[in-house]
Amino acid sequence: MQGAFTGSRLATRSVDARSVGFLLAGASTVAGAKMIDAIRQQPPAPGSRDVASAWVVGIHSYNLRRARDFADRHGIVHSGDDLAELLQRHEVRCVYVGNHPRRHAETVAAALGAQKHVLCEAPLALHPAEAATLQRMAEQRGLILAMNYTWRATAALRRLHDLLAEEAIGEVLGGAIRNSSPLRREQQTWRLAPDGGGALLVRTLQSADVVQFLLHRSVRKVAAHASAPLRAGQVEEDVFGHFVCTGGLVVRFHDSLLLPHAPPRLELYGSTGTLLLHHWPVDSGVALLTILRQEQEVAVTTEVVDPFRAAVARFLAAIRGDAPPLATAADDQRNLLIIEACRHSLQYSGALTAVQQAI
Repeated sequence: MQGAFTGSRLATRSVDARSVGFLLAGASTVAGAKMIDAIRQQPPAPGSRDVASAWVVGIHSYNLRRARDFADRHGIVHSGDDLAELLQRHEVRCVYVGNHPRRHAETVAAALGAQKHVLCEAPLALHPAEAATLQRMAEQRGLILAMNYTWRATAALRRLHDLLAEEAIGEVLGGAIRNSSPLRREQQTWRLAPDGGGALLVRTLQSADVVQFLLHRSVRKVAAHASAPLRAGQVEEDVFGHFVCTGGLVVRFHDSLLLPHAPPRLELYGSTGTLLLHHWPVDSGVALLTILRQEQEVAVTTEVVDPFRAAVARFLAAIRGDAPPLATAADDQRNLLIIEACRHSLQYSGALTAVQQAI
């Protein structure tokens, strides 16, 4: 296999058998603005100086015109609305799934069935049982099924993770997390509709994952409330409550799609200090990490990292067998079980609800 491409800020690199070819499933804004560059800007293939380690083979969309327009704008050769046909291309070794959440499970299943590795945006599926089925499917075929949890790759969150490991604030006693960036106008589509939208899937899934990722504790119980009564056909736009983690540690959460003037914030309280992280989600603003002791608050420096590029790098390392991916299907299944418990709690006026064990 031979070819070439030109990526942003990169000289032209050749493509050979060492290069991992991506099929993009979904002509989304994130795919166009973030993922294409994240793939094309990877370092050269191991053992080479001018061979691309990854490249974009094609784009799939259920809307043929959209697929062709996207391909033209981004210099992608292959495009179409027939997923099975694109998956048959021998250059495609993996699939990035970034289409509508209601399509995720069927797209991932098709990719795994075609013996392709998968990097999927959250959620993997709309129900935990579906996620468990896909996880087993990948394991049976010896394939990588990874989640594109880019929030885990931000420099500020990684630094906070390291500070906790170093016991910079002593024993963690509790915390609070707010995930409340208002949706931009172009995002106010499926995120505000059933079957994939709503604050729980769009925001609380992230919040629950961040808490567990940082604290290395599982969320065992949840209590959730909605700021307004939910009617049939509606999705929750603003939810709040608390997670009860292993060992009884409690973290409060407030997740909203439309709340203005309340930027995202993460607080972790310890026996010797408090860690504060402002604007922790990806693209929610300039992250600021500080540590508070007594009445003195000191900024913590962090390096510059492209979380999308870092997530793709970990995915490629997982394909090579060098390192685990940034997040797995098991992580997403656990988070979906937490969302399921939140929904149950909402139905019963905030009742404390146990999170089921992995299926």
